Amino acid sequence: METRLVFTLVAIAVTATAVISFSTFNFDPESIFLTDFGPSDSVFMSTAEADVPLSERDAAKIMRVRVVETGHNNELVFGSFSRLGFVSATTSFLLESVPSEDKKPFYKFVKKSLESNQNMLANPTLLDVKIDIFSGDYDLINTLSYEKCFVSDYFVHSVDSKGKISFLKENDLSIEIREVTKFSCNSFHLIIDE
Repeated sequence: METRLVFTLVAIAVTATAVISFSTFNFDPESIFLTDFGPSDSVFMSTAEADVPLSERDAAKIMRVRVVETGHNNELVFGSFSRLGFVSATTSFLLESVPSEDKKPFYKFVKKSLESNQNMLANPTLLDVKIDIFSGDYDLINTLSYEKCFVSDYFVHSVDSKGKISFLKENDLSIEIREVTKFSCNSFHLIIDE
């Protein structure tokens, strides 16, 4: 009984493999799209390659960062952050930029948050961070709203690689000094104004 079951399963597996192989090679080679999931003849897979026209006015071009200490009203607005990155989950993210004088009030928030986190204060300094994404014609696309965040890390580094995209307008060969601020937050919301 066991031998017959094994032979039956082997026969089914060989037949299934032959059918799959035959059906894969039965198509015109130009109609098969290679995907991460293997070859496919589905029209759906080809839509990823479609050239959907997106104008410079409609595409996201500008980022504005608003920071306020949780529970307070003194919101600070910054337009000089260059890069938004995600660290591990939707509630962890980083902001990268070139250090600048306009961000001195931001650095005070960073310092206060780092110190309260390192000293394990009962009431640590938490920040609410909103990142507004604007199109090329300055229409608000959406807002990434992070609440009750603390600064988990802050560091400054230099970039001198020619392969990196420069944050500064001047395209000289000097070393660019950058800063990274990592946040860990209690919640994240995507805000879309209808």
